[in-house]
Amino acid sequence: MFSLGRSVWLLAGLLSIGLIAGVECTNYRLERTVLPVFYNLTIGLRVDANQPSDSFDGAVDIILKATQPNVNAIVLHKEDIDIAEVALYNDIGSLLYRIANSSLTYSLATQKLTVQLLQPLSPNANFTLHFKYRGKVNSDMKGLFSASYVEQETGLTKWMVLTQLQRIYARLLFPCFDEPAFKARFQLHIERPSGLHAISNTQLIATTELRNNRSMDHFQVTPFMSTYLLAFMVAESQARGNLSDLAVVSRPQDYSNSEFSYNVAQRARDAYDKLFQHPYKELGNEALLHAASPRFPHNGMENWGLIIYSKNILVHRPNYTDGWNDKETSIRIIVHETSHMWFGDSVTFAWWNNFWLNEAFARYYEYFMSHQLYPAYQLDEQFVVRQLQMIFTLDANNGTQPLSSREADIRSPSEIASKFSSITYAKGSSIVRMWRNAMGAENFDLAIRNYLRQHHLGNTVPKDLFTHLKAHWPKPLNADLDQFFYDFTEQVGYPIVEVNRVDSSSFTLRQRRYMLDPNDGSDRYLTYTVPITYTTNVWRDFENLAPVAYFNKWDDTMLLPFSVPIEWIVLNLQQSNYYRVQYAPSLLRRIHEALIESNHSDIHVANRAAIIDDLFNLALIGLNNYAEVFEFMEYMSTETEYIPWYAAYVGMDKVAMRLTPDQLPNFKKYLIDITDGVYAKLGVRWASNDTVLDVYNRNKMVSWLCKYHHFKCEDEVKESFDKSTEIPSPDYRETYYCAASRGGRYLRIMEYYRNETDPTERELLWRAASCTRDFYRHYHDEILNESSSVSLKTVGLAQLYRQNPDLVTSIFIAVTTDIQQLADALQSWPKTATALSDMAEYFTTRYQQQLFAEFINESSMLFGSSDEILRQALLKVEKNIKWAELNLDQLVRYLATRNGAADLKLMSALLLVVTSLLNFWLT
Repeated sequence: MFSLGRSVWLLAGLLSIGLIAGVECTNYRLERTVLPVFYNLTIGLRVDANQPSDSFDGAVDIILKATQPNVNAIVLHKEDIDIAEVALYNDIGSLLYRIANSSLTYSLATQKLTVQLLQPLSPNANFTLHFKYRGKVNSDMKGLFSASYVEQETGLTKWMVLTQLQRIYARLLFPCFDEPAFKARFQLHIERPSGLHAISNTQLIATTELRNNRSMDHFQVTPFMSTYLLAFMVAESQARGNLSDLAVVSRPQDYSNSEFSYNVAQRARDAYDKLFQHPYKELGNEALLHAASPRFPHNGMENWGLIIYSKNILVHRPNYTDGWNDKETSIRIIVHETSHMWFGDSVTFAWWNNFWLNEAFARYYEYFMSHQLYPAYQLDEQFVVRQLQMIFTLDANNGTQPLSSREADIRSPSEIASKFSSITYAKGSSIVRMWRNAMGAENFDLAIRNYLRQHHLGNTVPKDLFTHLKAHWPKPLNADLDQFFYDFTEQVGYPIVEVNRVDSSSFTLRQRRYMLDPNDGSDRYLTYTVPITYTTNVWRDFENLAPVAYFNKWDDTMLLPFSVPIEWIVLNLQQSNYYRVQYAPSLLRRIHEALIESNHSDIHVANRAAIIDDLFNLALIGLNNYAEVFEFMEYMSTETEYIPWYAAYVGMDKVAMRLTPDQLPNFKKYLIDITDGVYAKLGVRWASNDTVLDVYNRNKMVSWLCKYHHFKCEDEVKESFDKSTEIPSPDYRETYYCAASRGGRYLRIMEYYRNETDPTERELLWRAASCTRDFYRHYHDEILNESSSVSLKTVGLAQLYRQNPDLVTSIFIAVTTDIQQLADALQSWPKTATALSDMAEYFTTRYQQQLFAEFINESSMLFGSSDEILRQALLKVEKNIKWAELNLDQLVRYLATRNGAADLKLMSALLLVVTSLLNFWLT
């Protein structure tokens, strides 16, 4: 028996090893034994403006050549394509032979099509591989897909087709070598109904009229480019500008609302021409079209010469989508996608493991070229809080990844998809910003120009970029640049630099990796080559971002000596470099004193935001406590700038969510006190002289103050709402209406909602109405009402408790008293379980935890397998409450003591007044 069992386990182990090896040996990559040179592609569409089709006809002639002798098969990609015929031609176009479908082999896992040849290809000679096939018009926005919209004038539903070939979806459109390094030229021909317009990467050169009211469009040959950049759109459309040069293409009904985006597109192209000194038209393509789609998976896609966007990026409807925030988004996305004509299209990463070579630069220029063109948005400062500080959280756990992964680790479609992460975009752009500031703008720009010129129409790896950066890096320096580049591209994470005072004129630095959980399996011992910048009270220069030295990753400490006594020092000027700073308590007190002084002692706004964000995140991992953070933030009673407030709101949000209803009044008092200065400056009413960041700042301030019942804020919103007939701007509308609904104007907001016809505006008004404190009415009359969509009901329920944290218990009881009603409204027990799980994220007391546990025990049979969602949520409640008990105790005592002292001071003052009056009357 023992020997038999042992044999069985041995056999099972061998089988397991074989299966694992089989998975690991799956080869998704193409060999470079055959290279494509040219694709002549014809797409026949059956779609018209009124009727979509689920398929298309295709034919492609691929000119290719073998790179070595004895190539007996051609291996390329296809997916969901039915091959009708295959043939091979020689270099003068004569048919060599037809290839039977029976000799084709296809791997579903790797999406590789193998074409067996009757005789080997001669090396370096051109051959043409011909395919005739049928493909699918998809519904999931991959490959070739359809999109619809309702025409305003007629109310008719109109249809269009367009492409999205990134990441690896060109193989859905035509058989091809669908890897970025297999660059080739393309010529596209589109057969379409005569009533529609076709646009593609390049200029239209001719149109042939066919039978049955159909036409064939022929487009210029593209530059050498990767397959994922091919694109076209067929629709009823109208162009602003010149289709042979630069244009914005939209639905005819949107033409009048595309002027702003056209001007941005023109300015962006001209600015990049000047910056890179390699003008767009010299890259190999004359046309640069920006096209809007009513349905698209991304904000924008950088197809060379035909950038496709979600509609609202290019179209700004007056009073609906033309606010400051709408236009800022358009500026950033247009500038981002235009930069890809150089970074990504002309010069392309060799493989997806280094995808950041495209996106890090595009995200960097998205903010900093946009700042150059539209300085009113202060995007150079916004970058710090919206990109750098945002990505720090993701880059601090074991789920992060390096910018450059090993090529062997990125093979399958899911592994390629993993590189489309915030690390690639936000961390990548933060590292690019660090390099530029460290080496200086002129050096950086020169290095980038040379890099782009040398690798025009080619593919690159990071070493190609680093070669040019090093060639223009300032000398002398104490850093190993190769190590510096490695530390922030091939390593994960980032350091904390600890600053301690040795004596009045010297400081020591230490570093360690910042980690949210040191026990999550990450390498806690990673160190980094850190650029050091600083300023002090003696000389206050926050603009010189060149490092004074580099903290070598192999050194335990670094000494900063000065020739004179120093009161305070601030490291990492403008948070230019990718690390956090932890100041010793005595230093932090001196910085706090400096911030209290007039104009915050000229400490840069980005450094004020950095100190706040660092303090909150150091408290998150126990390196200080939240009481110290909140005490430090008392200085903000005179802070009026948006950037520090943005960081503060992000930090406070994590804390406020964990405070119990009994603790919220003290938090409210604290919040009212520290917002005193910014409230005095901005108020609740918009003004004609508002800056862009004033608008953003007021939006957040009113949202927070009215949510936590600042009575003055609530009263002024209600008064303004009752008296004013002016509609607030799209930037402020939801916040303003939310505050009004919470303050008793719920029925008016619901009336606006019912009278509104625009779908997007209706959703905004629904969210705003759902801020009401009359939750019972909204829940029973609206959320349980059959006329609302399931998605709106889910959003409405979430708004009720998110916007009224003190009512969470009452809302939970109201919902769970008859849970069948909610399940009927959401048409699903799993969706109901998810809705309750989301609500449980806001539970902060043991009483709420008990209510939830009792509900689960009593109702689990109703939920079936979805009961597990609720039980996981209950575990998360326990974890959240334990975290609050462990981390917020000192903060709760601080707020209570602070507010008690303030109340005592007020009472003492009143007592003195009363005593004086009594003395006056008695005498």
